[in-house]
Amino acid sequence: MLKIVYCGGCNPHIDREGLAAELESDESLRTLDMEVHISGCQRSCGSGQQLVLDTPGTLVVAGEHLDGTPVAAAELAARIRDKLRSEKE
Repeated sequence: MLKIVYCGGCNPHIDREGLAAELESDESLRTLDMEVHISGCQRSCGSGQQLVLDTPGTLVVAGEHLDGTPVAAAELAARIRDKLRSEKE
């Protein structure tokens, strides 16, 4: 089951809930045993202020960054999907 972990939402630069809803609506991702930590800004509170976690199957979104790499907000969902699918293999 795909698990979503949120930050507190005090300074969102992205739509955290919208991003999570987009991921959760993807049937192919629901059965994955992985986590996505979604923080609204680069402080990355949802992942304990870490931009990258060494835990296999765990991705970190910190504002417009995915695992420490800049990604435009409009591209986040697609890049997360691709990364989750590639880590599954």
